[in-house]
Amino acid sequence: MINTIYSIALSALQNAQVSLTNVSNNVANADTEGYQRTTTNYATNSSITVYGLTVGTGASVESITSAWDEYVEAQYLDSSAELNRQNAALGYASQLDSLLDQDEDSGLAVTLNAFWDAWNDLATDPTSTSAREALLGAAETLAYSINETAAELETMVQTIETEIASEVDDANGLIDSIAEANAYIAANPDDTQAISDRDQLIRDLNALIGVDTIEQKDGTVTVLTEEGYTLVDGTSAHHLVYAESRSTESLLRDSTYEGDIQYSGSSSEEILIEFVTEGADGAAQFKVSLDGGETWLTDDDGDTLLYTADGEDNSVEIEGVTIWFESTSGEHAVGDRYTVVAKSGLYWESGDGSLVNITPMTDASGDDVAGRTSGGSLAGLFLVRDDVVVPTLDSLNDLAEAMIWEVNSLHSQGAGPEANTSLVGTYSVEDATTALSNCGLTYGDEIVAGSLELVLYDADGNVTTTGIVDIDPSDSLQDVVDAINSNAALGGGLTASINADGQLVLDAADDTTFEIVSDTSNILAALGVNTFFDGTDADTISVCDSVAADSSTINAGVLGDDYLLASGNNDIASDIVALADTKVRIGSGESAATSTLGNYLATMVSSIGSAASSYETLAETAEVCAQYYYDEQASTCEVNVDEELVNLTKYQQAYQAAAKMIEVSRTMMETVLDLI
Repeated sequence: MINTIYSIALSALQNAQVSLTNVSNNVANADTEGYQRTTTNYATNSSITVYGLTVGTGASVESITSAWDEYVEAQYLDSSAELNRQNAALGYASQLDSLLDQDEDSGLAVTLNAFWDAWNDLATDPTSTSAREALLGAAETLAYSINETAAELETMVQTIETEIASEVDDANGLIDSIAEANAYIAANPDDTQAISDRDQLIRDLNALIGVDTIEQKDGTVTVLTEEGYTLVDGTSAHHLVYAESRSTESLLRDSTYEGDIQYSGSSSEEILIEFVTEGADGAAQFKVSLDGGETWLTDDDGDTLLYTADGEDNSVEIEGVTIWFESTSGEHAVGDRYTVVAKSGLYWESGDGSLVNITPMTDASGDDVAGRTSGGSLAGLFLVRDDVVVPTLDSLNDLAEAMIWEVNSLHSQGAGPEANTSLVGTYSVEDATTALSNCGLTYGDEIVAGSLELVLYDADGNVTTTGIVDIDPSDSLQDVVDAINSNAALGGGLTASINADGQLVLDAADDTTFEIVSDTSNILAALGVNTFFDGTDADTISVCDSVAADSSTINAGVLGDDYLLASGNNDIASDIVALADTKVRIGSGESAATSTLGNYLATMVSSIGSAASSYETLAETAEVCAQYYYDEQASTCEVNVDEELVNLTKYQQAYQAAAKMIEVSRTMMETVLDLI
């Protein structure tokens, strides 16, 4: 019996030692992120019978377990992933909002208005040299502002993509670490510290890409994306891949098509192609979706847009991406699909090494597209890039392109104070023998059937002759050159040629000058002849070198019926001033709009502010939810030093009591021995 008392006391002493060690460890990790408070669990030892009575034999430490609520953790992971998504997007949206912030003294709107005002001043006094110089300065300031804004946006895109690449690497490192932790825990299921560390790794991964977890019987955890793609299965890891632009195909079994889809250009949109008629290239037609097949592009009447699949010469342009097919044989089947991702994207690597596109995507309503990553900072980075930053850059490019065209199409019809001896185009053709509508000119589709009228002057400025040249979009640039040179009315007083850069050159003969009377075909503006702006987008817009070098080449007026420029004529300047209040077509495809240039800019800026405000509101809501579940879990698993001090006292007293029991049992034993 004395041995039983001693055994119980020794067990109690050991139990108290283990509990005191556990409490000490809890206190030491009170400020350790992700640490889960542990508790010693006791189990009663089996009883014995002494003198016909059942007597207990004490207790033993059965286990040490972490305090962890799996249900609360699942809710926390969801809300935390949403918070990280919104915060990642908000950071860049706020930067963009600040970049384009408009006030009374700065911003693109201010420089645009100054440009219109400068034209108005020239229209008021077309002969004023100072007004021309002021206009030149205002135009160069506007072009520079657009250039710099475009450069900032491009840098922002590059920064986002660098951050995405870094976060994908971080995510893959965490995936590997969780798989390694699973292997260790499967072999050491009682190691609560390893379990705690693994749960913190899961939280870190969830911040990058929202995850769900499934607890397995062997202590391992299966980790999946919120959309169901397995990242960790036991000790197996499936990595994420950040890949450059690519295309994929999904052909039906009865499809006999042998060939590939080709594309050039880039876009923030993913382009899904689905064939609606069967046939070979040149006959089969397809429809297009920009949201994974949830909706299809339509025309102005609401009917589904159909495109014909064909070779490069008959390629189609969709959202800035030129698409064509290269076939060797066979026919497309109804239902054949191709996806063109003309941007870098996020992919999940399956067990066989194939890549599944999980790039975050929203539909036309702004809702997440099913099957795509939607949680964590990676989703936020992709969405702010594709839904805000790149579309803003595209809009700025569309604005610059429209401004260049609208100003140039008017300016090319005008005349300056002095007639020309030579004019050189600023835009080049890729092939001078192909049709103007398909020779690589950015504004080639603006050329229409019409005529170009020119007038020649002698050395004294007297009209000598005029000539009219018919133009058709099916003509080549070489055809135009030949038509000018063979025009009998011009009599060789004007020579046309094509320089080494593929640009049109007009040269007057000795002691001869010339002017543009009219151009109903738009060919001059399309070729950059007699124009004000150079460039084709926000990156390249600039004042033409000839205008920048000599402000007298700014065309403020038009020739009269006598083919002379009347002093004070301001028709061109007035028409350009009127552009400020004229609705024009800006952009193409789904993003096309009809608006004044100023209103288009204002809408672009306000949409960014709206996006930033929306991200901020969503982030605030997500933060409230995340904090609530964090606090709920913390109340369960975080260390409360005050509680641990109470436990420390309790186990200290238990230790002292056990020690006293051992002392008593020894005294009893000594007493018995003394009786012998």
